[in-house]
Order: sequence, then structure tokens, then C-alpha cells
Amino acid sequence: MKNLGRKFKKGAASFYIVAFATLILVVIASSFAIVIISEISRTSNDDLSQSAYDAALAGVEDAKLAYANYRSCLEKSPKYTDALTADPAVSCQDIVYYMNHPDCDMVAHILGRIGKNESGEVLIQETTTSSNNMNEAYTCVMIQTVLSDYRASLSANNLYQIVKVNLAGATRAADIKKVKISWYSSREGGIYNFTNFLSGKVAFQPVKATKAATPPMISVGLVQSAKTFSLSQINGKTENGRTDRATMFFVPTDDANAAKTVNGSNYTGIYNGSKNVISAEQMASTNDHMKDLSYAVYCNPNGSEEFLCSVEMNLPEPIGGDRSDETFMFVVTLPYEQPDTDFSLEFFCAEGRACPSAAGSDNSTADPNMAKTDGVQVVVDSTGRANDLYRRVEMRLETTDAAFAYPIYAIQALGDGEGGYGALIQKTVTSTSR
Repeated sequence: MKNLGRKFKKGAASFYIVAFATLILVVIASSFAIVIISEISRTSNDDLSQSAYDAALAGVEDAKLAYANYRSCLEKSPKYTDALTADPAVSCQDIVYYMNHPDCDMVAHILGRIGKNESGEVLIQETTTSSNNMNEAYTCVMIQTVLSDYRASLSANNLYQIVKVNLAGATRAADIKKVKISWYSSREGGIYNFTNFLSGKVAFQPVKATKAATPPMISVGLVQSAKTFSLSQINGKTENGRTDRATMFFVPTDDANAAKTVNGSNYTGIYNGSKNVISAEQMASTNDHMKDLSYAVYCNPNGSEEFLCSVEMNLPEPIGGDRSDETFMFVVTLPYEQPDTDFSLEFFCAEGRACPSAAGSDNSTADPNMAKTDGVQVVVDSTGRANDLYRRVEMRLETTDAAFAYPIYAIQALGDGEGGYGALIQKTVTSTSR
């Protein structure tokens, strides 16, 4: 009996060992299965997400083509009614109607992807096998041409941006009295050391391994004219506080006192109250200086606004009359080629005088004095789908030629060796005979 008891105990121990070992193997196998299934699911979602993003980008590309067709129609004939034609083909009249009545199907209608009386998504043509069909489509693509501001980026590869101002609705260039320039995104607030204005001198911070020298210093150039003008007026001429050209250099600082101080030989502070303001007289005077002084701009490093730096520019009037709609532009430049920065321009009518409203605006502001731009940039809002996963993309696109040639730097030689201006620059031409 004792031997049987020992054998029974040994058999039970072996059973428990096998059971526990089997349980451990089951747990390990289940864990591997869960990990594998999770990775497969994540990979599948990633593929679907990328496919939905690609579908949204396809909607953006179609929006570019649709807008190009719209601009081509406007160049052919600027006046259309708001009624669709009975012609089954998409006409210019149809295209203008769709642009003036934006909805999710506007791009599909303009390009004839769907019929006039139809609505719905646009399927993306796929080349994969049916077993790997992502069922891609863009479901909603809208184009906005009337916007509350102009936005762009400056970098070493894109040193300047020329903004030809075109206003929406009944607002004219002559109605604009103030322009606000904003730059230096708040998300970059801890990256840079600010410029110091010590002992009345501008002292840029040295470049360190961990920080760029200073926040971006920018220059803003104004180019304008009356309806009729001469080239001599643009070439640095000022008449009774009026000018056709002005250039300002804005240097960020976190020293509010420095930004309130005027140093006649180094810089001018323009911080007044709670904002940086440059007067029309100061802008006009930039054409009369032999030496362009920088303007100290107070930027709150702990600010909650989207941009840490901003300046309100009160515009001088052009020489010889009201500002023309055809020759009103700004040139925003990154003089030191670093660091990169985003910026925005906002346009305002006179205080107490609301700008005429424009249909189809992005409704991003409630300020009645803010003017809207039309066609300076367009915003494309595109939603793509792959199976049941959606991605949404919003892009702001330039509508003008980005390769427009514009001189950024210039050399001016003055005097003949007298008065401390230095000698003339001369070129000797030697004739040769063949």
C-alpha cells in the first residue's frame, strides 16, 4: 500500500507539472497571437490611413485643376449669371456658379466627375487586385477664395514673399488704412534668445549650439501708387507725407522698455501701450534716410497668441492720388536668411468704417473693419476615405507666380570722395579690334 501511495503521489506531481507547463505554453502562445493580431490590425489601419490621406491629396490635386479652370473662365469672360445652362457639358457659366455656391461636390461638378444633378464621393482609380482593394475616394472637397488673411513661410530657400493685394467684395485698395504683420509662431517661443538693446545699441545674441541667435528679424516693403504715376516717384521720393515705397526692418525683443525707446542713431522703438504701432509718417520717412534704422518690436515670449510678434502699420497715401487696386503689394523678406518663420498679413479699413462684406469668406474673424482678400490665396479642404477610415487635409495654395523676380539687395554709391561718402564706382571699357 505504501508503494502504491508513493506511485500515486509521483503521478500527481507529474500531472501538475505537465498541466502548469501546458498552461504557460498556452499563455505564451496566446500572447504571441495577441501581439501578431494587434500588429496586423495596426498595419492594416496604417495602410488605410495612408490610403485615405492619399485620397484626400487626390482631392487637392483635383481642386487645383478646378480652380485653374475657374480662373481661365474669368479671363475669357468676367460676367456670368447665377443660372446653370441646359447644356449637359460643363460650361464656364456652370463653373462660376459652382465656385460662387461652394459645397462638398463643387470640385466633382466642375471637373465633370459627377453629373449636375448628382452628389456623392468620387472614387479613386486603383491598379491593385480586387483582393487588395482599399475602396479609396474623396468625399468632400471645398475651395475657399475669399479669406481673412494671407499666410506664408520664409526660409533660407524662400527668402521673400511678394503679396499682390486683391480685395474681395466692394472693398478697394484706397479703403485700406492699416495692415497688421504677424510672425514668429508661439510654438517656437523657447527656441531662441532675444535681441538685446543695451546702451542704446542693437546687440544680437551669439550663435550657440543649442539655440539659434535670435527670433527672425523680418523686413516689410510697401509698394503702391496712384492710378497714374512716374518711375521717379517710386525711386525714393516723398511728397507731403505721401510715398509710393517704404521699407521697414523689424527686430524682435523681449525688453518692453527698449521697444519703447527711440535711439536716433541705432533704432526706433514702436511699442505703445499693449501693441507695436508704426505710423504712416514713420513709414513714409524710410525713403528719406541715408541709413535705414531698425524698429524694435516687443514680442512677449509667454504670449498666448498664435504669433508672438506683430506690428500694426498705418499706411501712408501714395503720391498723386488714391491708392490704385492694380499696384498695391507687399514684399516680406528674411534678411539674415534664418531662422525659418511663418507670417500673416491682415488688412483693415478705417476705424469706425466697416469694410463691405464678401460672400464665401472663411468667417474666421468678427472684426467689421477687417477686409477680405479674394484669390490672393485659396484654401482647399479635402476629405479622403479608404474603406471606413477618413483623413482630412487643409492646404493654402498660392495663386500667383512664385518665381516672380524681385531685387532683394542693392548697392548705392554716393559722392565723389568728398563729404565722407567714398569714391565713385567706375567701370573702364577697353575697345578691341578684330
